[in-house]
Amino acid sequence: MEIRYKLYPYPVLSSNSDDYIDSIFDSAVEVVREGYNIKISFVSELTNPELEALIKEGKAAFVYHLECAQTGYRTAIRTASTDKLVSISEDKVCGRLQICPFIVACADIPDYVNSCFNEDYRGYKFQIEAGCVMAVGKQVNCDIDKERNDLVSAKSIFVVTKNADTTATDMEVDIGQNKITIKLPEKDHAHFKSMSKVPEVQQNLNALIIIPALIYALSEVNSKTADERYTSYSTYSWYKSIKKAMKKRFQKDIETDDLLPNEVVLYAQRLIKSPLSAALEYLALGCPTSDEGDDDE
Repeated sequence: MEIRYKLYPYPVLSSNSDDYIDSIFDSAVEVVREGYNIKISFVSELTNPELEALIKEGKAAFVYHLECAQTGYRTAIRTASTDKLVSISEDKVCGRLQICPFIVACADIPDYVNSCFNEDYRGYKFQIEAGCVMAVGKQVNCDIDKERNDLVSAKSIFVVTKNADTTATDMEVDIGQNKITIKLPEKDHAHFKSMSKVPEVQQNLNALIIIPALIYALSEVNSKTADERYTSYSTYSWYKSIKKAMKKRFQKDIETDDLLPNEVVLYAQRLIKSPLSAALEYLALGCPTSDEGDDDE
């Protein structure tokens, strides 16, 4: 939504109008990328005793309207604090993100008056209804770069195969190839192959299979010296991809930086966009049933 100058049937604090004197409403917005999330920091400046009092009483609030026309994403962040930090998935936005700050009435405010009204409004009382805009800040436009490493698809650096050893009962991981190879027992591989075609269970497969393999790979890299890492892994595509993603997304260089044990687990999840929550939610809500897959192919 674009903030455009408009007329209100009551005074509104804005840089585009002179409804108020000796009053300021402005917001500083900072957008930074953290992994696969977008973190937005809001810091508002308000100089008007009556509006400040309304916010403290819960009768008004700072509201930040976020909208991305390209993806259709739209949300409103409401807070009584002059500073606010929020995090959204970068999947929700692409291109321009419009951020519009407001002060909005949270309750009906009968007979509203303000000591900083322009003299044209002195002596008048206004009926402000809940949801009415009381102040408008300057719009901030942020361009979100969607260029990313394709690790999140779990296809670019992993290959899942059937273990040639028919006596195998556990998953095995081999990082000595161009892609991280995950070997599954025959029965498990058959289940994986059938489920990999179902989009709804991809997060479950990532949580069960991909993340443990990634933890193993990161742990092996982390156990070696910088020279050993370069000598052992620098020619492999999986190593190059992880190195690029870690540096771009988390400012970590896996060739020179040592990770703590808990960081290995943490970054293995974050590199695949932390699928555990979605996987558990899917299981908790129950797997949907369908007759579509019952026919023999």
